Amino acid sequence: MTGVYYSFDIPAALHQQLKDTMTSSSSSSSSSATFTNCSTDTGGTCTHHDDESSFSMKFNLLYSVYSIPNIFLPFFGGTLVDSVGPHTAALIFASLTLGGQFLFALGTSYRNWNLMLLGRTFYGFGGESISVATSTLNHEWFQGKELALSFGINLAVSRLGSVVNDFMSPRVANEYGVDVAMLLGVGMNCMSVCMTLGICGLTLWRKKGGGGGGNNIVGYDAVGDTSDSLMEPLLSINDNNGSGDDNGSLIVQEENVKEEPNGGEEQDEDGDVEVNPLNLSSREKDDENDGGDRENGESETSTVMVCNTITMEIAPLEGGTTGSSTDPITNTCMGHIVQFDVMFWLLCLSCVVVYGCVLPFNNIASGILLERNYFTDPPQDCHLQHDDMCSMGDLAPEEGNMAMDSHGDTCVLNQYMRPIIPSSIHIYASNVDNKTISDDWVNDSYVFDHLTENDLDCGDAFWRNACTADYCAAQKMATEKSGRVMSIPYLFSAFLSPLFGHFVDRIGRRAILAVVSCVLLVSVHLSLACMSSSPVVPLVGQGLAYVGYAAVIWPSVPLTVRKESVGTAFGAMTAIQNVGLALFPLLIAFIYKGGGNRYIPNVEYFFVICASMGVLIGILLNILDRKRGGILNKASF
Repeated sequence: MTGVYYSFDIPAALHQQLKDTMTSSSSSSSSSATFTNCSTDTGGTCTHHDDESSFSMKFNLLYSVYSIPNIFLPFFGGTLVDSVGPHTAALIFASLTLGGQFLFALGTSYRNWNLMLLGRTFYGFGGESISVATSTLNHEWFQGKELALSFGINLAVSRLGSVVNDFMSPRVANEYGVDVAMLLGVGMNCMSVCMTLGICGLTLWRKKGGGGGGNNIVGYDAVGDTSDSLMEPLLSINDNNGSGDDNGSLIVQEENVKEEPNGGEEQDEDGDVEVNPLNLSSREKDDENDGGDRENGESETSTVMVCNTITMEIAPLEGGTTGSSTDPITNTCMGHIVQFDVMFWLLCLSCVVVYGCVLPFNNIASGILLERNYFTDPPQDCHLQHDDMCSMGDLAPEEGNMAMDSHGDTCVLNQYMRPIIPSSIHIYASNVDNKTISDDWVNDSYVFDHLTENDLDCGDAFWRNACTADYCAAQKMATEKSGRVMSIPYLFSAFLSPLFGHFVDRIGRRAILAVVSCVLLVSVHLSLACMSSSPVVPLVGQGLAYVGYAAVIWPSVPLTVRKESVGTAFGAMTAIQNVGLALFPLLIAFIYKGGGNRYIPNVEYFFVICASMGVLIGILLNILDRKRGGILNKASF
C-alpha cells in the first residue's frame, strides 16, 4: 500500500515541475530541436506548447479520470475478492497500478497528455479496489485486538507513502528531472507487486500447513478455499449494535467458529473480527481509525449481504457456523437504495462536499502554497537592467544583471519572491564560444521575443545553469518547501486516526463532531484565502479536521440504514463520493481560469463554500438525529 499511495500523489507533489515540463516551449514534442523556425512561423514569437489554463484543466483531469472508474467499482471490487481470493485480487490490483503508473511515466516522458490520462485511469481501476483485498487479508491473518492493530499499522505505513512522496518527488525531480521522479513511482509500484507476490506465496504456504501450525489462516477450510462466512463480512455488520468501527469498518461478532469435520482444524477465538466493507476508498476511508478496542459481544446471528450486478442475496449465518445459510432473499440493489431515508442521503451529501474541500485541495496544494507563500509575485514595476539578456548564469553579463524598479532603484525581493526573468532572449548554441556550456541544452536555439515564465523549464540546463539560474534555484527551494508543508495533513492522518477513532467510540457525538470538523475547515480555507501568514497553522487545522471527520462519517452509515442494506449503503456512498471527486477537480480548473490563472482567492472561496455546506448539513443531521433518539451521537461503549 505504501507504493500505491506514493504514486497516487506524485502529480500533486510535482505540480510546478509538471507545469514547467508540459507548458514550456522547450518541452515541445516537435522533432526539431531548434526554435528558429518557430520564431519565423509566428512572426518572431515562440508559441507555448500548452498554456497555463489548459495545463490546469489537464492536470485536474489526472484526478478526475482516476475517480471515474470508482463510481462503479465499489459494487464489484468485493465480488472479485470473494471470487479469486484476497491474495490473488491484491496481485491483480497491484499490477493494474503498476501498469497505470508505467503508462503515466511514459506519457510524461513523451509529453503526451492522452497517455498520461490513460495511465491514471488504469491506476484508478487498481488503486481503490486494492484496499478491499488488503482489508480482507488483514481479516484472515489477524483476529480480535491483533486485527485492530494490523489495520492501524497498515494505515500508518500506507499514509507514510504519501508523506515520503511529498518529500522525495520534488527533490528527485529538481535534481534528476521529472522523468526520473516518475520512474521512481514505477519502482515503488514494482515493490508493491513484489510484496504482493510474497503475500501470495506465504498465503499458499500457510494454506498447505506451512510453519508447523497447520491451517492457521482465519477463514480457510480444509481444501484451502475461502470460507463464505469470513469473506462475505466485507459487506456485513455488527448485530450487537448495528454500528461500525472508527475506520468505517464494520464489525462481525464470531464465537467458536469451527471448520467442517473433514478439515480437521478448529478455531476457538472469542472477540471481534473487524473488516473493511466494500471499497471504502484507500485515499480517504483508510484515514479512519482501525485501532479502537472492542469488548467481546455475545454470539448472535450475523446478516451478510452480497450485492452483485443483478441481485442482492441476504444469507444469514446462524450460530457462528461457517458456510451455513438459510433461505436467501433476492432483491435488487436499487430496491435497497430507494429505501434509504433522508439521514443516509444527508451523510452522502456531507461526504461529497467535505471530502471535496480536502482531497481536491491536496491535489493542488503545492500550486496554492507556491502562489501564496513560497514563490510569490515580485513587484510589478521590477525589470532587469538588461531586459534582453540572461539574469544569472553562464550567459549573464559579467557585471551582473540587477533587477531595477521604475525609478532606477534596486528592487528588493525577499527569499520567497520569484526572481525577475528577461523579457526577451535570442540565443543560439552555435554562437556560444565555450561549447561545454551548451552540451547539455535540450535545444540548439532559444528565441523568444516575449519571454514568459511558462517558457522556462528548469529541467533544461540552458535555463537552470546558463540563463535563469537564480529563478530555477528559487523554484527548487520553493517546490521542496511546499512539498514538506503540504504533507502536514497526511502526517496527522497517519498517526492520529487510531486515537481519534477510539475517542469517538468512547464519547459518541458523531454528528456534533462532523459539524465541528466542518467549522474548522471553513476557518482553514478562509485563512488561506484572505491572509498571507504561514500556512503551517491552517494545514494543521486541515489535518485535524480531516482526521476528525473521517473518524465519524463512515461509522455513522450503519446507524442510518437497515442491517441488511449496510453493504449497499457503503457502496452507494463511496460511488456518490467519487462522483464529487471526479467533478470537483474540473470545477476547480474552471475557477482557476476564471480567476486569471490564480488559485487565491477564488479556489479557496470554493473550498469555503463546500465546508460551509458541510456545516449546514451537519446541523440538519443533528436536528434529525435528536428527533430519532440520538443514535448518531451515542457512544459505542
